[in-house]
Amino acid sequence: MDPIVILIGIVMFVALIGMIICSKKQKTNPNAQPFAIALLIIVIICGIAMMFKTGLFGGGGIERFREIENRYYASQGFVVGEFIKKNMPGEKILVIAENNFKKDKRVQALVEELQNAAGSKSVVKVDTVSIGKNKTNAKNPPPEVVDMPLYELMTPADFDLVINKHSDCNVVISLIGLPRNASKLSLWRKGEKSRPKLILVGPNDMTGLDKAIERNMISAVVIMNPLAKFSEEAPPADPEKTFKLRYLLIDRKNLKANAKVFR
Repeated sequence: MDPIVILIGIVMFVALIGMIICSKKQKTNPNAQPFAIALLIIVIICGIAMMFKTGLFGGGGIERFREIENRYYASQGFVVGEFIKKNMPGEKILVIAENNFKKDKRVQALVEELQNAAGSKSVVKVDTVSIGKNKTNAKNPPPEVVDMPLYELMTPADFDLVINKHSDCNVVISLIGLPRNASKLSLWRKGEKSRPKLILVGPNDMTGLDKAIERNMISAVVIMNPLAKFSEEAPPADPEKTFKLRYLLIDRKNLKANAKVFR
């Protein structure tokens, strides 16, 4: 944390305690009232300074925090792109995202890093899942479900539909996990050669993913590293170094070494 913010907090706390003490002594000591008022002013000034320093009054703190988090999130795209370039070079890639992906700066940044790392020979498409006819369409959800993630709404058929829609894509990256009852996906029933390579970034459920990776049903998953280091400092310029501070990419090669995360 910023040492200046810590110092402001300490001064504010001490002034607040002093103000409380002076307020209690006002009845027995009239001179305590001016001190209480002075300390109150100090508390107010510290509070305003704290808000400016943390960005609540336009100091840039919140925007800076968002920018830092976007860079961490986007680093997943870079590492996945490197993984694709090494193991599936030149393949067309489908990214499945939430339905607001066109306005989501995090997704846009991730896709940009993905394209840069995968190389110009790989074509990256981004699409979302449309909920089936018996449910409200995900593109125009009612108010009661507008904040629900797609994995809570979509069915295996919905997920299959978006993959079949982009049948020219041999690599599928899901940013929204898998639907409930994922075992019913028709994707699994395709032969290994005709089935697109599936990569999960931030899976919504870890159950059975280790077995799916072992059987080559899923090529890789990207998860939060249990030893992740969180900091308000700007991440390294190198997206790969940024990734290693927070995430893990698990495939068949390092599956055994990371077996504990699936438990």
